[in-house]
Amino acid sequence: MAEIKTEGFEFFGVEEREFRMMVIERIETMMVHSKQSKNTLAQKANLGRSSFYEKMDREGRSHFTLLDMFRIAKALDISILQLFPMTELERQHGGQLPLSASTLNFLDQMLAAPKEDIEFLSNFYKELQKRERSGN
Repeated sequence: MAEIKTEGFEFFGVEEREFRMMVIERIETMMVHSKQSKNTLAQKANLGRSSFYEKMDREGRSHFTLLDMFRIAKALDISILQLFPMTELERQHGGQLPLSASTLNFLDQMLAAPKEDIEFLSNFYKELQKRERSGN
């Protein structure tokens, strides 16, 4: 069977502390994206506030349980998989998402816009690119 190149869930060679920090980074990014504080997320996820703060401490030793992860994902209205760095590129960048939280928020707003607005902005962007290439 031919080898299939995957960018799956393998975390070989990643130390536990490093992986934990990647997960914290992603949770923080998702919190910014959803405009939630640690306190708000702890309440929505039905987690003890002090326990949540302790688990979000990058230098601490406390870990999220699988149940914690499911609760956090549900509170953030995301897939649990989004809490993990999935690709090698994400792992190389410390688990950070490819886009900033503000960009993700902007994309959400754009995707919720009426079709006509999206088409207008797309055409506008294409025109800007043409002018930039031609040097005008």
